[in-house]
Amino acid sequence: MSRITDIAQALANAHRTGTAWQPTDGWPELSAADAYAIQAAVAAELGWFPDGPHAWKVGGTTDISAAPLPEVLPSNATSPATWVLPAGQDEVLIEAELAFRLASAPPLPAAADSPQAALSEALACLGTVCVSVELIGTRLAEGLSAPPNWKLADQGVHAGLVIGAEQPGARFTAFTPADWQAQACHIRVQGPSGPAVLHEARGSHPAILAGLPPLGTLPWLAQHAAARAVTHSGGLNAGDLVTTGAWLVVKVRRGDVVDVGFEGLPGVRLHIA
Repeated sequence: MSRITDIAQALANAHRTGTAWQPTDGWPELSAADAYAIQAAVAAELGWFPDGPHAWKVGGTTDISAAPLPEVLPSNATSPATWVLPAGQDEVLIEAELAFRLASAPPLPAAADSPQAALSEALACLGTVCVSVELIGTRLAEGLSAPPNWKLADQGVHAGLVIGAEQPGARFTAFTPADWQAQACHIRVQGPSGPAVLHEARGSHPAILAGLPPLGTLPWLAQHAAARAVTHSGGLNAGDLVTTGAWLVVKVRRGDVVDVGFEGLPGVRLHIA
């Protein structure tokens, strides 16, 4: 337990100071349980969730993982958000994602429920959908190349989340596999000089590529959040926002203006400063 506390305190200090932490003994083995305990301890140390988290990232297909998110910034095409990079950092990875807001708390799957029944119950709890942009950042020196559970402990290498205008989500929750495969998204990057660069894809979410729905992680997340209730003051609740993983990942630089869009939804504009 002392090792968990030491790592959490080091990461919390890195959040406060903006200075990456280099573990002196390399990357000793962490279990997923260790990583989640570190997440919770960092959140407690920084006072992020006095009444429980209201936003989550969740991803994966067979090996699912999650992290509670401390802050969500709004943006749209006419009122861009500005993300200021730390001193000495000139570029950042961004992920184009969809985010869903819960209209009601999803029930915990019963042991007798089939996976499809549990997913149907979870989808019935979704209210709105929006475009979201996750900024990837680490408090660990060379943390993007760290072992997976170290990255999980570091809030899933989450730096920030920007969301667009929310729309009714019923059309997306009713998508068939073919609909998901046809869903288009893009990231357009305009630098301070030169032409804009456009990145496009259809059906590129890892779950879709594996033949699964991108929202299939919701029953797992409901159980995970409930299991963390001792440290996070409750499970999933109405009004919580859930992001479901990356469709496109692009590196952007200081000075870039980034437009992220999904077909059928208002987009997000982000200025990297």
